[in-house]
Amino acid sequence: MVDRFGTGDMKVRIASTRRDEIGQLATAFNAMAGRIETLVEAQRRLLTDLSHELRSPLTRLGLAVELARSGDNRDAALDRVQREADRLNSMVTGLLEVTRGEANPGAVVLAPLQLDELTDEIVEDCRVDATERGCHLAFKQPLAVTVHGNPELLRRAIENVLRNAIRFSPAGGEVGIVVTAAAREASVTIRDQGPGVPAEALPHLFDAFYRVAQTGPDAGKGYGLGLSIARRAMELHKGHIAARNAQPGLEVTLSLP
Repeated sequence: MVDRFGTGDMKVRIASTRRDEIGQLATAFNAMAGRIETLVEAQRRLLTDLSHELRSPLTRLGLAVELARSGDNRDAALDRVQREADRLNSMVTGLLEVTRGEANPGAVVLAPLQLDELTDEIVEDCRVDATERGCHLAFKQPLAVTVHGNPELLRRAIENVLRNAIRFSPAGGEVGIVVTAAAREASVTIRDQGPGVPAEALPHLFDAFYRVAQTGPDAGKGYGLGLSIARRAMELHKGHIAARNAQPGLEVTLSLP
């Protein structure tokens, strides 16, 4: 068993019901193996998450650099470069928080934050992408909604869902964003006017690397990681994420206690 674990079989565990020192050793080995498996898996996911999440901001950063080189208003272009660089830094921080949180949930720092203000910032950040796609973002500004959360983790969750909605929104369509609060729960609901997904795909939307079969210009794009990252971030907040076909479109709700 130990040899198999040493050669990379992280699933190996010792099946023992003994209560002597050997049984205690088996229990200690299983606990150690479980911990190492969690850490290795977290590091693997971090690499795939980084490759997925950094593509869009790096593209925007490259465009901003080109504008700085050729545009008339160089100061404005450099300001855009700075914003994109800051966003990249924030994104990497958020992904590291997700990875650390999965390896050690007790290390996730939660503090009071305004969910409505955070959502508004994310909507504004995504307006350029929506304009390029030819769709409109409609954010219904709510009253102040305060939750206990980690701003970087929640930003990753909400932004991934919103960008996914923009990607599948038809030209001329609207993506609606609503923040609501009840006695025990606050929610961010995002709905596009796209084709939705097959009913059998709904239970798997938040699985890593799961992609719905599609046709058209976006076929084959993406890695099936954005919604998985959102789900993991919500779980670290003891919240949940759910999707339903809204006919038309897909509606995704992120709920926090």
